[in-house]
Amino acid sequence: MTGGTVRWRAENLSLAAWGRSCFLTLRGPRKPLFSARLSRSEESFGPARPDPRARRRRVAAALTAPVAALLFPDRGVPPIVAAGRFHLAMAITIVCALLAAAAISLRIDVGPEVRAASGGDPPPQAASGGESQPVEEIKTDIEVEEEIAKQTAVVRVKVGLAAALGTPAKILLLALGLFVLGRYVGGKPTTQGALAAAAVGSLPWAVRSLIAAAAALRQPAIAPADLDGLVAGGFASALGPSALATVFGGVDLFTLWSVVLCGFGLSAAAGIGRVRSFVAVTIGFALILLLTSIGAR
Repeated sequence: MTGGTVRWRAENLSLAAWGRSCFLTLRGPRKPLFSARLSRSEESFGPARPDPRARRRRVAAALTAPVAALLFPDRGVPPIVAAGRFHLAMAITIVCALLAAAAISLRIDVGPEVRAASGGDPPPQAASGGESQPVEEIKTDIEVEEEIAKQTAVVRVKVGLAAALGTPAKILLLALGLFVLGRYVGGKPTTQGALAAAAVGSLPWAVRSLIAAAAALRQPAIAPADLDGLVAGGFASALGPSALATVFGGVDLFTLWSVVLCGFGLSAAAGIGRVRSFVAVTIGFALILLLTSIGAR
């Protein structure tokens, strides 16, 4: 092979390389052969569906989270509050309150009280003048039955409104109190975290409502004066007639259970230590009891 032949082949190779580079530059980057077809198939079938088993596990974990918070508050409350999940716990408390209200409405009986007020003994004579006090007119049986029906409807409406409107209002007030308390002790609570802490703290109310519903259904009739005694566990009888009974008379095991849950919830919502959280919740709860007892006098 001569030198001229070698030079001719080298020049041809360089020209071919330069032409290929120009062609590739003008053509642009090469696209996958089936890119358009794959994109059309992805658009037609939509995004990939999640695993059904993983979805069932997430649903089961979400449903069992309130139970775990009730039984193991140190491990169950912080994840719920940190995630701000308050809807399920609040719904459970409200539904249980409505169930208790329905059970009480089925068993409420104001007949003995109305009959005693309609046909009771006349009042004694006045001590000074000897003249008798005006005696109420004795009602007929029809009037008594109408009064019983009216009083029963009034009690049912009160119980239903207390469950449907009073329970959410109490949870919102508890959330507001936890939010203010967390700010006061130096934490940084969020509105969603405070709501979650209050909703979890209200779960013992749901347990008490279920017990009250079961106790009401076991009785043939319930007088309005006996509604507060459906669920035992208060400390009024243990304290006796004392000043402590006036303050702590309305406290029961479910109230203390709620305070414990609120302590763990405030710690997670405000980002503070558990010791500081429990001290703040305990002091706030004691102040509320003191103000309530003063207002009741």
